[in-house]
Amino acid sequence: MPQVIIKPAKFGRGLFAAEPIPAGTVIGIATGPTINFATACKKNIRECDTLQIGPDRYLDLPDPLRLTNHSCSPNCGLRNLEFITLRDLAPGEEILWDYSTSMDEHYWTMTCLCGSPTCRGVIEDFRLLPPTLQQHYLALGIVLPFIAEQYK
Repeated sequence: MPQVIIKPAKFGRGLFAAEPIPAGTVIGIATGPTINFATACKKNIRECDTLQIGPDRYLDLPDPLRLTNHSCSPNCGLRNLEFITLRDLAPGEEILWDYSTSMDEHYWTMTCLCGSPTCRGVIEDFRLLPPTLQQHYLALGIVLPFIAEQYK
């Protein structure tokens, strides 16, 4: 796997490319203890450290992958549980993905301040994304399977 580094980012800490990383490269695999929705909610502000992998299943992500930040113009995505680059990344570039590609809980939202030209202003469930964006992400294969199944 390519070298990545943790350093200060726009929102706390983030994960950055330490070397050029070509498109389609796996930069990490999401792992961690499996918890349920109620346990994820008890983490309060740290609920965002969890990754929804099923209707009532979450991974409590460890470093460094829990430090990957959101963007409405992602350069990375989750294919199953592998974080893959969607385009070539330059050294020093922050690794960003769209959290909405893994969310279907009808519960959590967050104001988005990513600053991308396509910023939606809110991070929310996949079902609430514009249909053209849903189709784009589904075509890229970066929507977690438990959500993608609903759109076949």
